[in-house]
Amino acid sequence: MKIEVQDGNYYYDHKKEQRPNLYETDINFTLNNGEIMAILGPNGAGKTTMLKCITGLLEWKKGQTFIDDKPLKSYSRKEIWKRIGYVPQAHKMIFGFTIEDLVVMGRAPYISMLAKPSKKDYEAAYKSLEAVGILHLAKKSCNEVSGGELQLALIARTLVSDPEVLILDEPESHLDIQKQIIILQTIKKLSIEHGISCIINTHYPNHAFYLANHVLMTAKKKKVIHGKVREVMTEPQMKEYFGIELKKIIYEEDNYLLETMVPKELGQEKNIIF
Repeated sequence: MKIEVQDGNYYYDHKKEQRPNLYETDINFTLNNGEIMAILGPNGAGKTTMLKCITGLLEWKKGQTFIDDKPLKSYSRKEIWKRIGYVPQAHKMIFGFTIEDLVVMGRAPYISMLAKPSKKDYEAAYKSLEAVGILHLAKKSCNEVSGGELQLALIARTLVSDPEVLILDEPESHLDIQKQIIILQTIKKLSIEHGISCIINTHYPNHAFYLANHVLMTAKKKKVIHGKVREVMTEPQMKEYFGIELKKIIYEEDNYLLETMVPKELGQEKNIIF
């Protein structure tokens, strides 16, 4: 599956007056089967709005999304949600759904309005829970699990519809570092083993290094740039878009390679001893 945005932009209506475009330049990218793109930028840069426009939850004010060269608007909502899985930011559930009930809700595109989930639907839910490593939590209430476990359950909920693209809104936010790593490894596994393409909105440059083939970077009053990770995430451009000086560090050991960026301001003089 190929997902593409051509000349996309958005603005919020305010008292029937048109506001300036949210993005300084129009958004253009193509994501092919099994690729991962990270959307990177500071708070207030419009990353979540961009995800909603890509999926059709909001309508682009300019430009449009294409799936396999056909405009998104030419597909029915049911067709779209069979092919695209959208994972919002995790919040504790108000109602006491069990994890398996939460996940089986993702079968909605395959269940008629008046029908109840079938045995086949629950089997698909268990398969998805197993794929993300939390099958043992199936009977637990959403209120009883951790934030990381709930985020994995939301990913599992999208997998039950066998999507070709996963779109994730800050899936690693508000989690401790161990849970962040589990989420990132799960996303990469789904891409490699199942050929699922992913678009992930993140605040963390290091996560883009680990996951992504491409990066789309945006910030207020800055042009939108898109390209390969190493071409976009240079030290000068990271300083321009995030307002801090980040230093790239490359660590190699045998066949192991780690690329990361650290804020220079967090360093200390060598002769200072605490």
